[in-house]
Amino acid sequence: MNGRKAIKTALRILKYILFSFLGILLVLLIIGFAKPLWRNLLTYPRLEQEIAEFNQLRKATPKTTDLNTYRGVMHVHSYLSHDSEGNLNDLIPAAKNNGIDFIFLTDHPRYQLDSFPRGYRGNYDGVLIEPGSEKHGYVCWPLDTMVIDLKTNPDTIAKNVVQQGGIVFFSHTEEPRNWANTWYQGMEMYNFHTDTKDESLLPSILNFLVNGKSYRIWALREMFDEQTAILARWDSLNTYRHHVGFSAVDTHENQNFRARYTSDGQVEWVGPNAKIIDTTDVTIFNKWLFHEPDVNGWIFRLMIDTYNEGFNYITNYVFADTLSVPSLAQNIKKGHLFTAFKSLGDAKGFNYFSKNTDGKINAITGDSISISAIKSLNAVTPLPGQFRLVYNGKQVNISGIDGYNYEWQGPFEKGAYRIEVHIPLHGKYVPWIYSNPIYVY
Repeated sequence: MNGRKAIKTALRILKYILFSFLGILLVLLIIGFAKPLWRNLLTYPRLEQEIAEFNQLRKATPKTTDLNTYRGVMHVHSYLSHDSEGNLNDLIPAAKNNGIDFIFLTDHPRYQLDSFPRGYRGNYDGVLIEPGSEKHGYVCWPLDTMVIDLKTNPDTIAKNVVQQGGIVFFSHTEEPRNWANTWYQGMEMYNFHTDTKDESLLPSILNFLVNGKSYRIWALREMFDEQTAILARWDSLNTYRHHVGFSAVDTHENQNFRARYTSDGQVEWVGPNAKIIDTTDVTIFNKWLFHEPDVNGWIFRLMIDTYNEGFNYITNYVFADTLSVPSLAQNIKKGHLFTAFKSLGDAKGFNYFSKNTDGKINAITGDSISISAIKSLNAVTPLPGQFRLVYNGKQVNISGIDGYNYEWQGPFEKGAYRIEVHIPLHGKYVPWIYSNPIYVY
């Protein structure tokens, strides 16, 4: 009898432990999903409404340059990178859906020699693609036939690429770099991957589980932090030489779970960073997950990181003569570009420029102008915002009201002047546009 009683007591204790564990788990799930559910029901619908109302304020801007404006994404990975499966079936629809005119790829080299051209190059259904590379803390686009020996010192690689007419920028500028090396022509002043590094993984996953379908762009936006330290570094570099700033979407379309059939009828599961995580049989327990193979052969897709959202998140706008690699490259090197968080509003129509005493435009973003030839710094934008003028890293003027036009008549000193446009969102001002500087000498 005592043995039976002891067993009953033990079972009762186990039952209490199990129910306590389930109760704690339930409480943790409620706490974990509380914020995502609140965002789904209240926060994100309000943000959607705010942005919709903001974009209804769009106005045509006056013509301020003979150059055309082209939208593009730079620092993008495809199947040539070890951690991506992306191909034209993914890249081109995402680009066309978001009005992207050009894609500058930066694939990770897999071998000791990195040869160009490689991968996609040319015009694909109206989208211009140019191959490039990411390695050793730089992104580069040789723009010509070239073989890079990756055993070579990175600074020497930069010199060789630039001397041959290519472009080399610092990437992942949150990391230490040889900032004094003048062969590098610019840097990432914003990188989405960099921005996500300070995020906690579990809350982000829970948020995407709740909001990844209906409010994916806002789930991405949730991870935004203004990169003040990187911007300060960029401003510091521009005080002694031209250093072009651009935004890196840095998308691989790889933070996902997907499945496809193998040649022998099994199912291959592919996880984050395009790594194969398992191969299983088709069973009654998993068959319900699968659909007919899509254009890439996937029968199951749980997507967090996609080209479509990435290409809409942040975009470079380049002033150039034509949609061609030579024209784009020439103007990128000059700094004839600005960058904008396109998911907040398309910034095409923006320009930042200087005027002379006759009221004529004599320089645009990225240009240099003599201090004796400048009367005012001006900007126009298709959507109203707060203009903030930054001189050598110090904010020197803020527009009084949100508007479509900006003018500042000095006093001027020699140095680099760039402009930002911030917009009100959910009770506070957030960055929308960053321009390259106009250099006053």
